[in-house]
Amino acid sequence: MNSQEFEDIPSPPVAEIEAAHHIAQQRFKTADRVVDNLGNVRLLLVVTGMLLVIMPLYSRNGTPWWGLVPLAVAFLILGKIQDRWQERRRVANAGLQYLEHSLARLREQWRGSADTGAGVGQSWIGGLHYADDLDIFGPSSLYQLISTAITMEGRRTLARWLCVPASPTEVVERQQAVRALAADLKLRQRCFAAAAVDDVQSLPSEALLEWAEGEERLPWMPGLSVIGWVLPLLFLSTFTWGFIVGGPRVPFYGMVVIHGIVLFWTRKWMATRIDVLAGPERVLHRYARLIEVVEQLPKARAARLDILRNQLVRGSKGPASKEVQRLEAWVEMLNARLNMFFALTLGPALLWELNVVLRTEAWRLRVGREFRLWLEVLGEVEALASMGAFAYERPEYVFPEWTEDGPVWSAEKLVHPLIDKRKVVANDLSLGEAGAVTLLSGSNMSGKSTLLRAVGLSVVLAGAGAPVPARRMRLRSVRLATSVRVVDSLAQGASHFYAELRRLKQVIDLARTSGPPVLYLLDELLHGTNSRERYLGAVSVVKWLSEVGAVGMVTTHDLGLARVASFLPKGKVVNTHFSDDVSGNGLQFDYHLRPGLIQTTNALRMMRAVGIDVQIVDSPDQFPTELAGASPLPF
Repeated sequence: MNSQEFEDIPSPPVAEIEAAHHIAQQRFKTADRVVDNLGNVRLLLVVTGMLLVIMPLYSRNGTPWWGLVPLAVAFLILGKIQDRWQERRRVANAGLQYLEHSLARLREQWRGSADTGAGVGQSWIGGLHYADDLDIFGPSSLYQLISTAITMEGRRTLARWLCVPASPTEVVERQQAVRALAADLKLRQRCFAAAAVDDVQSLPSEALLEWAEGEERLPWMPGLSVIGWVLPLLFLSTFTWGFIVGGPRVPFYGMVVIHGIVLFWTRKWMATRIDVLAGPERVLHRYARLIEVVEQLPKARAARLDILRNQLVRGSKGPASKEVQRLEAWVEMLNARLNMFFALTLGPALLWELNVVLRTEAWRLRVGREFRLWLEVLGEVEALASMGAFAYERPEYVFPEWTEDGPVWSAEKLVHPLIDKRKVVANDLSLGEAGAVTLLSGSNMSGKSTLLRAVGLSVVLAGAGAPVPARRMRLRSVRLATSVRVVDSLAQGASHFYAELRRLKQVIDLARTSGPPVLYLLDELLHGTNSRERYLGAVSVVKWLSEVGAVGMVTTHDLGLARVASFLPKGKVVNTHFSDDVSGNGLQFDYHLRPGLIQTTNALRMMRAVGIDVQIVDSPDQFPTELAGASPLPF
């Protein structure tokens, strides 16, 4: 993109991000310093306590031991304060990471440093595989450029949106929400910081969802609830009577036996639930914080955001964040069994695991079915926030205009979003109305496939509700079909040509079905076979696609394909090309789209450039004797 072409566009918000980054650094340093200081004070209290224990042994005077009580109280209070500051430090660090990732994208240093979306988009790609053709997932992909999602639901939602286009009405709703989130850096930063986890790539949810939506109930649950309260009371009463008051101890021994039977009887039911619930209190804490952030979204910013917030606020039922916090508290109590002393004494006496699991089961039966909805809301908010960050960091991009007339797709100053903004070249292009075919010719390495992918990615972004890499773009609802990156398969016994035929068959089958017009992008059509059959097959395919109303773009360096214009109504075929400049054996490309067919080729010159000695001829008169009379286009 030349600077002259974009003199009036907004500047990227580097200065604003750098200022926010500086503030986040100071907050992190402050929190880190407070945590360290509190840790040092607590260590000093431990040393003092040890001295208070040792001094009576040395002086044979027990009076200093009373000082252990305030020390223990101070140690516990400072521990709670330190926990809060550690959470502040974590949030500050997560916010710092968010801003660092943003700066990396603004400085074109994001490739290879973020989530690639590996695996999350596979179920949405469908039969046309344009996700592979257009680099939607994987290293240096569109997903890696856009995604800031932490939860698995957020990653999956964004992946689905990039693979399954929404209706124009829904797209407009998403655009409104994306604009609102793009304008609020602090809110996006809070969403990321609330969910960020240090030791995992994303927040897991599968096991929790399976448990929350499970049909199986604990047997005799009302009876178990009574047992959970009554037996501990009888156990403690008989213990007090037998060992403190001095009464008979037989009742206590009887309660020990009954406790043992209950623990043995419930061990399997407890184990299956504890395996799911044990440990995720930090995960639940992240979900609760993120839900709370969404619940506090300002009203009237965007209709879609209002709907999502209301689904979490839940009216008279109480906010979803409080429900998740309740479950988090029960899970944290369940983890008390990890303390060896507690697990061997008070835990069994109080039937601790049984009582806590019963509380979590009551929570599951009451609101467990809503848990998936809450996570889906979070996933949608994260996907919208990801696209909001994309819009914020690329102010030169615009939201497309949806239309029902005119060209199916047109754009001014279109660029490829995955190419360095400092190097990419912008082009104007229109693919025409129903049945139109744009032929893009050009020599090798001239940029044909890149422009094809830029068109495809603009359609993907438009269908997701994100801004598109252009100064202006208009389009109708379309179904995207591509054949760009075709790979043979040794395992399946499929040659490159056969693999291309299967991909082409998918494009044709889609065009046969009813629905919005098909927008097809075909790169070097049928280049895996001989020139004559390639020509006949390619012309037949393009002619048929045009006749059924599909609109598309076909790249080629086989100039014979331009003859397809003679088989279609006048004006249906538009020829465009990329040119190159030859200087000696060197080649230079300006990547500017021009009307008409390319008039030169560069394959032989490229062979010479890499050291392969070939004879270069510029006209039929210069052909060697054995080739004299042969046509440059042998069909």
